Amino acid sequence: MHITVSVYKNTALYRRRSTEHPLFIGPLYVHGHSDADTYHFFFSHIAARLSDRPFHLLAMGSDEEQSMRKCMYRAFPGASFVTCHRHVKENAVHKLDSMVGKRSATRRAIYDALFGDSGLSTCADVISFDAAVDRLRHKELAAGPPEFMQHFERHVLPLLRANVVAGRARWTNNNCESINHVLKQYTQWKPQQVPELIGMLRELVTSQYVEADRALCGLGELMLTPQYVKHRTTADCWKQMTADQRRKASEACFRQMPCPSSTSTDGSVQVPMTSCGGKKPHQRRRQRAEKSTSIPNKPPSYVCSDDDFE
Repeated sequence: MHITVSVYKNTALYRRRSTEHPLFIGPLYVHGHSDADTYHFFFSHIAARLSDRPFHLLAMGSDEEQSMRKCMYRAFPGASFVTCHRHVKENAVHKLDSMVGKRSATRRAIYDALFGDSGLSTCADVISFDAAVDRLRHKELAAGPPEFMQHFERHVLPLLRANVVAGRARWTNNNCESINHVLKQYTQWKPQQVPELIGMLRELVTSQYVEADRALCGLGELMLTPQYVKHRTTADCWKQMTADQRRKASEACFRQMPCPSSTSTDGSVQVPMTSCGGKKPHQRRRQRAEKSTSIPNKPPSYVCSDDDFE
């Protein structure tokens, strides 16, 4: 069995020592195959749960696994897709070493032009990136093997440019690798039976939610960020709450609730129910008691002389 784990940073919390947002586990997928059909089921399920969110605001990243990336493209049309810069760099360097060798001067020149301190990977905007690509084609890549130039045009360049367009030029999936290490430590690096494995994964995710609830009471290593301090409560109040009240308090802070809406009888029209729906600008009273007033349209009066007309 394989485990595909998604991660995100909880921006409502930060750590006391490092003042960084903690890393939380997102949707988990336990599967037996790693083909496109298997990943399509997983990402289609996530896309269905996020169907009311605009996909063009999403930025999703992964390594260079083609089956996973192909399903992400299909499930989230319009989203920005980025690739781990570390994986792109390692694969490109491995391809370059196999062609010219590790100690070649050509290899050093191409490596510095691509991933050096002032290389192509340091460009943060599209204009400087395209300009650096033109210089690279006429200088370092032209002096190297033609096979690597073709590999660069087909594989390396599209991935690096997509990262720049998405505003994440040097993005890495180190967060996913960190969570993978946590999962292996939690299972003590030993194979587990599927029921026991699912139970351990549930315990790990639940423990993160417990730490988030502790932050609501001002306890633990995590703290609420300034914009979420209004949700803070005391440990005594939390103790007196029922399970349903605790759940509502936690969701009010950590879950983005959907806008309430009203659906027509035939189900064809859905209208959001906003608190100020139907009100006129600067209206203070309720809709039925408000009187519509307007300024009467009177024809303007002019004082003209004979010189005003020809």
